[in-house]
Amino acid sequence: MKLFALLQEGRQYSMVWPVKPELNSLFPENKIIQLTSLGFRYLPGLAVLTAFFQLTLLGSGFTGQILAMMLFILSLPLQGWYWLGVRSSTRLPPALVSWCRQIRQQMQEQGVETPAVNEPRNYLDLANTLSIAYKQLDKTFMRPWL
Repeated sequence: MKLFALLQEGRQYSMVWPVKPELNSLFPENKIIQLTSLGFRYLPGLAVLTAFFQLTLLGSGFTGQILAMMLFILSLPLQGWYWLGVRSSTRLPPALVSWCRQIRQQMQEQGVETPAVNEPRNYLDLANTLSIAYKQLDKTFMRPWL
């Protein structure tokens, strides 16, 4: 898969995944998504600010190191989106497949339209199911799994 497609898939996955506190103990996605969005918001300014101070204090002799440091700081959110892109296409373990089926069954019992995918294959399918479940069902659907 191409790098830019993987980064875009990770960004889409971060928008679909429901960031709920009760999922913190089950999945690392919440922390990765929050840190990536925080980094995307504040790290460009931090990179420019630290480069300015280093250039002022150290002089132009360290321009190569300053640029390398800036590129590293700017790449941190990209690393988060890369991880999320890889995670979104990772196959679900059997326990999560059955959990996703049970959530979909609860959704169908309450008359909620389920995602078009018949069998959940990857974490993106799980994210779509959880997102719809959090919007349409009451919060008790999570109790048996916490």
